[in-house]
Amino acid sequence: MKKILIVSLIGLFLPATAQADALGIRIGANAWQQNFSGHARSGDTDDKIDVEDDLGYDDDDGFQGYISFEHAAPFFPNVLVQRTVIDANANGDLDGKTFDGVVFPGEVKSTIDLTHTDTTLYYEILDNWVSLDLGITGRFFEKGLKIEDENDSAKLDIEALIPLGYAAVKFDLPLTGLFVGADGNIIKYDDNWIYDAKATIGWESSVGLGIEGGYRYFDVQYDDNDDEVKLTIKGPYAGLFFHF
Repeated sequence: MKKILIVSLIGLFLPATAQADALGIRIGANAWQQNFSGHARSGDTDDKIDVEDDLGYDDDDGFQGYISFEHAAPFFPNVLVQRTVIDANANGDLDGKTFDGVVFPGEVKSTIDLTHTDTTLYYEILDNWVSLDLGITGRFFEKGLKIEDENDSAKLDIEALIPLGYAAVKFDLPLTGLFVGADGNIIKYDDNWIYDAKATIGWESSVGLGIEGGYRYFDVQYDDNDDEVKLTIKGPYAGLFFHF
């Protein structure tokens, strides 16, 4: 009995170089209900623009698509590519507040676009009924925040490639196809950070088709003296995937 227990424990904690699958591909897409909160400031001013009270943001719909490639070759990382669409519009009233050097006396229209593409290189540290992946992500942001009225427009560009740490854990419930898990990206330096995490519950059929859902929390703070962004975008998501 002791020998059987020892062998079982060794099998559970085999290192990443002992990956079982010759090649695994997973493709999925999720719809994400996004709730916005936070503020932004741009230019030589103390005016903070609240995205809810001033700009009028509430809930919006977003999207995430992804594809991952896993293999059995030692030393070479697996690859996960994801694209998240965060592109919302709202109408608000700034009542004389200044943004990017422009004074907005009243009603405005705005766009928050934090759409980004992630390329993640990771290793499977565990690959049994418990799986654990660790790696690094390069995240590319494309646009930012734009505010305009009938006469003027102003914007705060967030166009950058940012490295983040990556971790994912999943627990398979034997003989059911059900699983629970969590994954996330994080970076923090000085007064800047990105926290992006998901909690997931799902089911995968015997042919690899599955459904999943959960909750995603995305928090970003960026501060470089003249510009400041503090945004939280969170909400439930649900989607389909195929694993083969």
